[in-house]
Amino acid sequence: MRKLYILLIVFAACLLAGCDENGESGYYEDIDRVYFVKDSLICRLGEMLMDVETYTVQVPVKVLGEPFGESRKFKVNVNKDLTTAPEDVYTLLPGEFVMDKDSVNAYIPIELLRSKIDPMVDTVYRIVLDLEVNDEFGLGVKEKLQSKVVFSNYLQEPDWWYALEFVYWGAYRPEKYQKMMEYWGGPISYEEYVSRMIQVILCGKKMYDYFKLHPEFGMEFPEATPWPYE
Repeated sequence: MRKLYILLIVFAACLLAGCDENGESGYYEDIDRVYFVKDSLICRLGEMLMDVETYTVQVPVKVLGEPFGESRKFKVNVNKDLTTAPEDVYTLLPGEFVMDKDSVNAYIPIELLRSKIDPMVDTVYRIVLDLEVNDEFGLGVKEKLQSKVVFSNYLQEPDWWYALEFVYWGAYRPEKYQKMMEYWGGPISYEEYVSRMIQVILCGKKMYDYFKLHPEFGMEFPEATPWPYE
């Protein structure tokens, strides 16, 4: 019986310790706190049209608390040890960002400088952000205090390319697919390829005609390509 009392006392002490840390309701109550809504965001710059030279990723941040009648600032740092993106491919961030009054949502804008990233190199970069304590906010959910932006400017070969590679468009080159995307208006999905194959082939013909008029790009195609629907 005595052992049971001791166990009950230990259990009660653990409950009290938990309340001290997170509040009686299970939430942090001593100060408003911030956390990242998403632990990662992926940006495929290579799938954007060539005239897009910069792109801004909005990293969402949320307050663990109630809206406040005045704007406040929260602190964010780039984790240099985990970040692989060189500083010349994104706009350097200020140390603090504003949480608008009467709101619990904010966004950290990260401008990616696509024109500085070689589109012919298949490299994936990341920018890792850490939330930090300041005078106005503490740290919220411990699993959500770090977020990363993952991005690449390389245009991956689409799943459907190989099917007609030896008939129409030849070996994959990012420049070829980029030109097709330009005519198509964006990336061509496998579903679009299957359901609109004639249109995709005609789009490939436009790409073919363009590079035949511009041999300086060095694009190669199958000999005597039998383009249909002409």
